[in-house]
Amino acid sequence: MFFSLLKKVRIREAMKKGVITVGLEASIQEVLKSLSENHVSGLVVVDEFGETWGVISSIDVVAALKDKTLEELDGLTAEDVMTPQAIEIGPEKTLEDAARVMAEKGIHRLVIGHPHEGRRVPVGIITASDIIGELKKEIS
Repeated sequence: MFFSLLKKVRIREAMKKGVITVGLEASIQEVLKSLSENHVSGLVVVDEFGETWGVISSIDVVAALKDKTLEELDGLTAEDVMTPQAIEIGPEKTLEDAARVMAEKGIHRLVIGHPHEGRRVPVGIITASDIIGELKKEIS
């Protein structure tokens, strides 16, 4: 069955490289601009050293609107709205591993982390859509 592909393909082969990041102190306006300009639904939030602190998605921003007026959003930063402690996975794991973690955690994206000078920096991202895209290639 074509789901066996998930056991063979390494995350490094399917992940998006060149992660789009935003700083902890980025304003919500900056977050919205980056999401829109890059045509993505989520950004990795990093500190001044490039280490991953969380993920901010369009859903996180929409959820923040629930309890705030547009004026109140002006003072919020990425750190205020992000989902902290992004779930990371290594590039040598398989798509099956990624799919399992996404299903267990109820999330749509995983950050691919890499050690750099004692910190974990994002080097890629894998989404549920990426996994579906790999499966689609197999049945096309």
